[in-house]
Amino acid sequence: MMMAFGLMCSAGGSTFFSLFSGQGEIDRRNRAFGNAFVLVCGFEVLLTVFLLLFPDPLLQLFGVTETAYPYAIQYYRIVALGCLFQGLSQLFCDFVRVSGKPILGMCVTGIGALTNILLDALFIIVFDWGVVGAATATVIGQMLSAGFGAFLVLGGHTLVRVSPAIFRPQKRLCGNILSCGFAFWVAQMAMGFISLVYNSQLGRYGGDIAISVYAVISSIMTFVIMPASGISQGIQPILGNNYGCGNHKRVMRTFWLATGLSVGVTCVIWLAVLFFPRQILAAFGGTQEMFDIGVTGLRINFCITPVLGFVMLATTFFQSINRPVPSVLISLLRQVLFLVPFLYLLPLVWQINGIFFAQPISDLLATVLSLVLVWQEQRRMYQKLPAV
Repeated sequence: MMMAFGLMCSAGGSTFFSLFSGQGEIDRRNRAFGNAFVLVCGFEVLLTVFLLLFPDPLLQLFGVTETAYPYAIQYYRIVALGCLFQGLSQLFCDFVRVSGKPILGMCVTGIGALTNILLDALFIIVFDWGVVGAATATVIGQMLSAGFGAFLVLGGHTLVRVSPAIFRPQKRLCGNILSCGFAFWVAQMAMGFISLVYNSQLGRYGGDIAISVYAVISSIMTFVIMPASGISQGIQPILGNNYGCGNHKRVMRTFWLATGLSVGVTCVIWLAVLFFPRQILAAFGGTQEMFDIGVTGLRINFCITPVLGFVMLATTFFQSINRPVPSVLISLLRQVLFLVPFLYLLPLVWQINGIFFAQPISDLLATVLSLVLVWQEQRRMYQKLPAV
């Protein structure tokens, strides 16, 4: 939820920042940052209040047991205080990146991640603070990321030029930012919802062992999603800037080049999972019971993984050119409307393997939809080009 609201505002704001840059509208470019900043602060503060007011219902919703509750509530209350810093670090990272400084953008998030790791070791191992230490390390890491990002953006080290006027909310611009970034909100919120459905179905058909296997699958999927996500974020300012100045052919060249790169990267992980599933499970502390379910489960779940890079790029592509409806449609169908019915229907035929088949089938349908939408958009853009 923290990431969903932060990404919605930062992705939408940075998209318009790139579009206005391509159009040479400097004042509107700065206002895109200012309005996105106000939106992030508003949403994340409200989310903090909401989380602190309703801890027990939310923890119960996400399946916290009586045994885990004392630890969960300690972690929850501390991490809830980091909402604003999480949202601001995402915002500053995106605006540093679209200012043409991707390495510094990476440093914004990297400083927080490294701090979190080091303080985890200090607070948990040395001070023996347990989950309180883990939560405190997380929030401090978020604070340092937000602080470094603020130094870069507010200190004049990016293309953003700060003045009081840019922080005055404009109804239309705020609406455009939210609609453009809404696909990211859908994707992040859907991830939380889908985890509930997965855990429920896996517990029903395979018990705790199956849930443990899915935890491994989710961890490995992170290695697939992060490179694809990094590539999609990397092309976002290029797409937005060129679309803003009417260079549609370069927009599509960039998209297809990035597609080839993203699919190539995910192929490496795909092959590793197909050929070494047992070794991967063993690296996560797998037992023989996990091997019995997990070896087949991994291979099924990752059987068409390379297409995932294309689907993620398609979502970013439409968001970058201010076409939010196709972006939202792809995210919503892939992660909810396609996936959830399969999670309930396929196990009736294939038992637990049906649960693992649900994601690749959903991804395949989303790929077909993405191809159709991208080709339609490409034809639409090329029709606008002047005749030679």
